[in-house]
Amino acid sequence: MDHKSRDRWSLQWMIDRGVLHGTLVGCVGWIFGMLILGGFFRGLLGMLPGYLIGVLVHRIVAGASARAAGAFYAPRGASTAYVPTYSQIDALVIRGDLAGAAAAFDEEIARSGGQVGVLVKAADFHLRDRRDAPRALALFLRARETGGGSDDTRRYIQQKLVDLYLGPLEAEGKAMAELRRLIERFPGTREAAAARESLAALKRERELRGPQGGG
Repeated sequence: MDHKSRDRWSLQWMIDRGVLHGTLVGCVGWIFGMLILGGFFRGLLGMLPGYLIGVLVHRIVAGASARAAGAFYAPRGASTAYVPTYSQIDALVIRGDLAGAAAAFDEEIARSGGQVGVLVKAADFHLRDRRDAPRALALFLRARETGGGSDDTRRYIQQKLVDLYLGPLEAEGKAMAELRRLIERFPGTREAAAARESLAALKRERELRGPQGGG
């Protein structure tokens, strides 16, 4: 028996097909039938029309909702934007299937054409869940190269690059270069102010240590 056969007559199947809604409206029709026609069995005459009306109304409303959602998430025209969903990937992560989640993110990246939001989400996953700093770095760099995303997203990418170089990648010199880039690209922001302080602190530490390799 395939999954469609198993799912038939499940609660979700009845909701999707309008069976549940039709039954509720049919019960209302039965009650009105008893009141108008008098008697339990005569009331059943109002149940079938009520059921059919309920199913019809449900399908009309569901169809309209689906079209509205499609117009919002997948509008027609050349400006159509790719809107990814991550619920299945999140489920894989929760189950501990990190390899499966990584493969799913690769598919999302390919499907989106390398959209900045997907790249950042994937980079966060590799850094947080897989502890794979080199892969996270490659994805954050690729996300920055797209030039897309909001100012908040671009600042976030820049900060994550600094964190990677200062943290697991232990490349202090590259971290300082990224701090300078953050200051130059986002002047007047609190991130730039914090980057200026961090850069000054790193310079002081280097002076105290003397001429040593910083990565």
